[in-house]
Amino acid sequence: MSSIAMPRKKISLFSAVALSATCMVGSGWLFSAQLAARDAGNWAFLAWILAALLVLSVGMCLSKVVAIYPVRGATTRSSSLSHNNVFGMPFAFENWFGIMVTVATEAQATTQYLSAAIGKQYLMGHDGLTLQGKLLALGILVLYLVINYYGIKLLAKVNNVITVLKIFTPIFTIVVLMLAHFDTSNFHLATTGGFGAGSAITAIVGAGLIYSFNGFQTTVAFASEIKDPARNVPKSIIYSIGIVLVVYLCLQLAFMGAVPHEALANGWASLNFSSPLMNLALLLGINFLAILLIADSVISPSGTGYAYLGASSRMLYAMAKEGQMPKWIAKLCPVYNFSKRSMVINFVLTALVLWNAKSWASLMVVVTGYHIIGYMAAPVSMSALKSKTKAFGLLVFVCLGMIMTTIPSGDLLMMNGSLTILVLIFLVIQRRQGIAKLLMFSTPFMGYLWLLYLSPDWIFSVLLSIVFFFIATSRRYIDICKEGREEFVDDEVALKH
Repeated sequence: MSSIAMPRKKISLFSAVALSATCMVGSGWLFSAQLAARDAGNWAFLAWILAALLVLSVGMCLSKVVAIYPVRGATTRSSSLSHNNVFGMPFAFENWFGIMVTVATEAQATTQYLSAAIGKQYLMGHDGLTLQGKLLALGILVLYLVINYYGIKLLAKVNNVITVLKIFTPIFTIVVLMLAHFDTSNFHLATTGGFGAGSAITAIVGAGLIYSFNGFQTTVAFASEIKDPARNVPKSIIYSIGIVLVVYLCLQLAFMGAVPHEALANGWASLNFSSPLMNLALLLGINFLAILLIADSVISPSGTGYAYLGASSRMLYAMAKEGQMPKWIAKLCPVYNFSKRSMVINFVLTALVLWNAKSWASLMVVVTGYHIIGYMAAPVSMSALKSKTKAFGLLVFVCLGMIMTTIPSGDLLMMNGSLTILVLIFLVIQRRQGIAKLLMFSTPFMGYLWLLYLSPDWIFSVLLSIVFFFIATSRRYIDICKEGREEFVDDEVALKH
């Protein structure tokens, strides 16, 4: 008796837009309005628009890739699809490490906001989290770990409630702040901080704007499960980024108008709330909003933190299965069907990052740096697959290279160092394939990152980005990469040539 396979239900355009928009409303909205005002003053609005245009450009590059290869996890696999697994290895490592560190930022966000309710000096001091604050943040990480072990069904039941709260709270906050207090004189402050158009560019990374928009990649990751991905993936990216941009611009306007003018005696650069929206609500006497923000600061970041701990653990497991990490990590638990070893490794690494972090803002910059490195794969892969898009790909890649120069040198050093260590581990594991071959594919991009660190001048960055881009997307180099890889097999899609 033959069986007929039932067609799988695909995600609609509306659901794809909702999924992406929801993922873009994480802990970033709790902090970025203050950071953008502090770093750019009135230029903060331009910073939001530039950040949206940048991630939209990256999204369009990714949508071109999934139009050819509508596969699961296209965000991390694009370079493997266009070149080979070794060339795409640094991007895969970056995606794993970036998601892992994001878990720490979510625990940090919850702790910082609770500090405003429990007592600032008890959890949060002038130099960052106190000992008690760090222990609480680690306790939140342990909760993420426990839920991943035993609470998948429980989380699924409350996920819809979490989603509604994540969308409702920012909109409600905007309305309440604008009704409670709106001082137009705040927008006429003397620019004593030297703000200008350059401040808007710097704020894209430093104020967490890229971090706030990062969820746009979600629909790309689910490309194989979306109806008509060639049409709906780019539409969902455009619509979701547009919707969230309007929300963030309104939040920026509401926040800057609601700050009491006397708190800005020394200009926007002096504004230093540890839990911005919470501190502002308490300062204005809006206690019911403060209570809502406390609830959201626990629920929203925790939902993201739990999911990202599980995702990063599965990514490490997949890397071990592919030979990019030691094979002993890829042992599945027979009861819960996931790798406990991978989960514990991610938990320990996340705890170490969190323990040494001073604040959400400092962690956010590192995470943003990893995200930007991951974005760089998109224009390269798109241009390698579709040569007619090379001019657009070059523009996007150069812009990303310029944004990299705004990352503090210490953070860039840590990012490059961590990626270099992971690449060296990979080379040792895969040494039987031939070191010369491995170096040919893995070192160009790592060399590019280290040169950016050694000379962060933006003109040098532009020239270096152009040179690397043309090498990585040249037909000769692509052909060499394809000759050095195993034939790509994916039963989800028939590959187009």
